[in-house]
Parts: sequence; structure tokens; C-alpha cells
Amino acid sequence: MPNFSTFNTNPDDLRTLIFGQDATASAKALATTTSGQLLNVTMDGTISAVMGTTITAGTLSTVNSVLGTTITAGTLSTVNNVLGATITAGTLSTVNSVLGTTITAGTLSTVNNVLGATITAGTLSTVNSVLGATITAGTLSTVTSVLGTTITAGTLSSVTSISQKSFQEIERQDVITANAFTALSAVTTSVFGTYSFFVYNQGPGANKVDARVEISADGSNWYANVDTVTGISTGSVDVLVPSKFLKYTRLAYRSSSTGNPTTIDVFFNGQGT
Repeated sequence: MPNFSTFNTNPDDLRTLIFGQDATASAKALATTTSGQLLNVTMDGTISAVMGTTITAGTLSTVNSVLGTTITAGTLSTVNNVLGATITAGTLSTVNSVLGTTITAGTLSTVNNVLGATITAGTLSTVNSVLGATITAGTLSTVTSVLGTTITAGTLSSVTSISQKSFQEIERQDVITANAFTALSAVTTSVFGTYSFFVYNQGPGANKVDARVEISADGSNWYANVDTVTGISTGSVDVLVPSKFLKYTRLAYRSSSTGNPTTIDVFFNGQGT
């Protein structure tokens, strides 16, 4: 037909509003943010994946995966996997795995596995396994296993096992001996599987030192655990290893001969199980 166009030459004329129905079946236009993201959308049922989204409010229930998402508020419950997300607030409950996620605040409860995550604050409760994570603050409670994890601060409570082999060294140098046995400060050895004392005699001259390991359950009453090692010569080293286990362990030392003090260096080395 003359002067009749079958194509719309102005795309703006094709724009339309999207409407939904409220609880009273009244039509309501859906609102968006300035960047075009939908607001005030409530979804019931099962959500398969939340990807690259910013969650600032609302409740998501029965979510399979939360991928690369920033969560600053709101509640997610019954979540299978949280991958590469940033959680600064909000609540996640009944989570299967938290993988490569940065948690700076918020609460995760009933978590099966925390893998390669960075936890600087927030709370995780009822956690099965924490694997290869970095924990610099925050609280983990009721944890079954902590494996290969770096913990520099924070709180772990009700932990069944920590398999990372932690190492501790306590050094005391330039200790001068006396005629009677004198003890160094006690070490709480209840957290170590293996530990020993390294004793080096600096001298002077031919002055020698005697040493022994003492153990205690209460930190007040002490038992000499191994036979006294006598006559460690100047320039020589001996290593004393306890044969029995109690909560506290310490090294005691004295001059081998009366009136001939010497100077020693003592190192405690302990390793967790």
C-alpha cells in the first residue's frame, strides 16, 4: 500500500514496560536500579544459580550455586555451593561448600566444607571441614577438621582435630648457671605431639652444666622426667626429650661443679600432630 511502512524506523517506539501482579492481582510495573537491575523481585521455589549478582536485601531459599556474587545483606538458606563470592554481611544457612570466597562479615551456619577461603571477620558455625583457608579473624565454632589452614587470629571453638603441623620455638640465650637447679619458664606442651630441649654450653673455660626435664600437671608440683644429663662441656650440645607426657614441661639447669658457673643457650622446639 502506498505510504505504508512494514518496518518501525524508530526503535524507541518499541519500548514497553514489564508488569507483574501483586497479591491483590493488581498490575504493577517492575522497577529497576539506575543500572537496569530489577528491584523488589521475590522468587519462591528452587533457584539453580545466582551469578555475578549483588544481593543487598531479601531472602533466597534453596539455592544451588552462588557464583562471583557480592552479598552485603539479606538471607540465603539451603545453599549448595558458594564460589568466589564476597560476603560482607547477611546470613547464609545450611551451606554445603564455601570455595575461594572472601568473608569479611556476616554469618554462615551449618557449613559442610570451607575450601581456600579468606576469612577476615564474621562467624561460621557448625563447620565440618576447613581446608586450605586463611583465617585472620572471625569465629569458627563446632568445627570437625581444620586441614592445611593458616590461622593468624580469630577464634576456633569445639574443634575435633587440627591436622596442620604447627611449629613453635622458644629461645633463651645467655642463661648463667648457679650451684642449685634453676628452672626456666614452663611450656604448655599439651598441644604438641613432639617436643625437645636443645642445650648449648657457651663456657667459659672448662666449666660444665647439668640439665634435666621436669613435667607437671598443675604447673606447681614438678616431677624430674628423665635422668639428669651431667657434665655438658663448653662448646658442646645435648638434646633432652621427655619420656612422659603432662600438660606443662620445663628445663632445669645447674653448674656441674660448685662455684664454677657457665653460660648456656636453650631452645625449645615443638611440633603439633
